[in-house]
Amino acid sequence: MLQSELLETISEAKYLSADNYMVYRTIMRLFYLEHQKMHYQLDRDAILSMLQKQTPFAHYAPDQLTLDLQQLVKWRNLTPIQDPRKPRTIAEFKNRQFQYMMTQSAIEVERMTITLENLSTRMTGLSASPFRRIRQDLFQAEHLDEMPLREINAWWQDLQEDFQRLSQNHQDYLREFYGPGVEMQMKPVEFVAYKQHLVRYLEEFIRDLQHSAAQISAQLEKFSPAWVDRMLDLVQRSEAEIPRPQSAQTAGWKEEFQTRCRGVWQSLTDWFTGSSAAARQVLDVTNEVIRRTVQNAALLVQMENIGVSNKAELRHLLTLFAGCQTVEESHRLSALVFGAQQARHFSFSAVRESERIDQSTYEEPPMEFALQPRTRSYKPRLDRSGFADRSAEKAEQRRKILETERALQREVMDCIRDGRLDLGRLDHPVSPAVRSVLLTWVGMANLSPDRRGQTQYGQRYTLKIRDKQTCRLLCTDGTLTMPDCVLVFEEDGHV
Repeated sequence: MLQSELLETISEAKYLSADNYMVYRTIMRLFYLEHQKMHYQLDRDAILSMLQKQTPFAHYAPDQLTLDLQQLVKWRNLTPIQDPRKPRTIAEFKNRQFQYMMTQSAIEVERMTITLENLSTRMTGLSASPFRRIRQDLFQAEHLDEMPLREINAWWQDLQEDFQRLSQNHQDYLREFYGPGVEMQMKPVEFVAYKQHLVRYLEEFIRDLQHSAAQISAQLEKFSPAWVDRMLDLVQRSEAEIPRPQSAQTAGWKEEFQTRCRGVWQSLTDWFTGSSAAARQVLDVTNEVIRRTVQNAALLVQMENIGVSNKAELRHLLTLFAGCQTVEESHRLSALVFGAQQARHFSFSAVRESERIDQSTYEEPPMEFALQPRTRSYKPRLDRSGFADRSAEKAEQRRKILETERALQREVMDCIRDGRLDLGRLDHPVSPAVRSVLLTWVGMANLSPDRRGQTQYGQRYTLKIRDKQTCRLLCTDGTLTMPDCVLVFEEDGHV
């Protein structure tokens, strides 16, 4: 949960976008340059002297500088310190002299602006040294219990800086190959000579990455969750040992520091371990950069070769054509140089006896294919023939169907005893076909208002259901539990 006081306006950065930002930024830059020289405190006269040396502020008034310094003090960029010297005149007593010093927030803001100004010209590289330092830091982590708290804090700071440097360097370097101006950088012919050096540089980084990432991943996997908790506890204790001002010790700074440390360790683990590790993604991106570089270089070489003059070859061909005595001889030379001018290609789906590509067409056995005209009015000829006599087959099929129906009727009739069909008291299992017939009879009578029905054999019957009772119908493929039903036929049940 973000605290509301952390989301307030940063007054220390207001001078970057104020209306009079040119003066404010010049004053703060002069303060920062003097701070680098360890001149921490400056008075108004010294600032005015340095400011008037700048061309835009040659006639800058002292009173205006006083107002601008007061505004910077109001924004908490400068801290005023009264001059301890005794005044020598009444004017000096009325106008108290101050020494001004940059606040820590202003130093960080000015350092950030310098970083932004040099961001486009900053050069980064892919080095294997962060891998070696991280591997050495993880090796020292096994002996944290034997180290004093001050060394543990230094070890943790080194590990964070090495990991941050590794992540930032590869992002800044490889980002240059995915920007909008990459294609223009790869268009000049000079890129071909640069390609070999770049590919060798990236291949060396890939080898270092593969070798080091495997070793670091093995070291990280050795650390158990209990060991990680112990390590983070030692780091937190080492941080608490550092004396801090009372204003810097907020209510939950220990919990925030512990959460931040655990997040850094989790990011380090995710970077080197797991199937979706960032190290594997960096490897894929680097291989893609190599592929694109080689491809663009090959295209440049091909484009350069396109412009090569073929004057000597054309002159030799013209000499050969000029030496032909007849038109037929010229045709044969043209077919040899330029190929056949008119060709018809046929495709077929027949199986060849041999798949040799050097075999001549004249060596293939002849094949016959029926060709059809490409006209809309063409209709293929229909072969007229009579109908085959299948009366014997139909009679045999009809005999089998009737025989099956008679066998099914005999099985159904065997279930009726004395004009009654009691489904729960059959003395033998019934087949699935007989079961389907019996359930059809029950369903037809159940849908009738008077519980009466008629079979496909012409028999009339009445359905009687015993209330709240069930029966078990034995079948050859199982047992069916259903309401206890009885079918009572009007006659003796026979057809």
